[in-house]
Amino acid sequence: MKSISITSLALLATASLLSTTTLAAPISSKNISSYKSNDMVHVFGWMEDACSGEKPPYKKIAAKDTAFTDSIRGQKAYDNFVKPKAQWLSEYRNMIKDVKMKKGEPYTEYRVIFNKGVTYRGQPLEEYKFSFIPESSGGENVLKFAPTATIPTIMPNFQTRTMEYWGEMEKRGATYNPKNKTVTCEFW
Repeated sequence: MKSISITSLALLATASLLSTTTLAAPISSKNISSYKSNDMVHVFGWMEDACSGEKPPYKKIAAKDTAFTDSIRGQKAYDNFVKPKAQWLSEYRNMIKDVKMKKGEPYTEYRVIFNKGVTYRGQPLEEYKFSFIPESSGGENVLKFAPTATIPTIMPNFQTRTMEYWGEMEKRGATYNPKNKTVTCEFW
């Protein structure tokens, strides 16, 4: 009988579960349980696919992230703004404490600040930041966790792979900053 590591088994189970409508994920490497409705893996989980969200089932998740950000980000001509709360997607509206936008050089940044109780794979999530360089492809997406979060337990879900990016072969994937408790995907 061929042996399978716990990590491989967890990744296989996670990929399989993400493709269903009832999402579940490992809370530890040994247990699998259903996500609560306040767990944002079904919106930000595309970041686990080497920061690309191009492979199934991550494409569907990336589409949810786009709908989420589009409901918050307003744009008129070349001016960006935060849409009124009434226009944010209703399923997430009560999870969001505030949204702040900052225009700077070179990025325009949106910080979605969550209420207590919002999680990502069971870990307490404080913010989701998405930023971009207007009229360009550069930017970043950041998950900022609470100081009490145990991020190393979820990092095995974040895949890294070599792929073509703007005509170059590059190693792509999320980076973890233990000091700031953030997981970041960068784009150039």
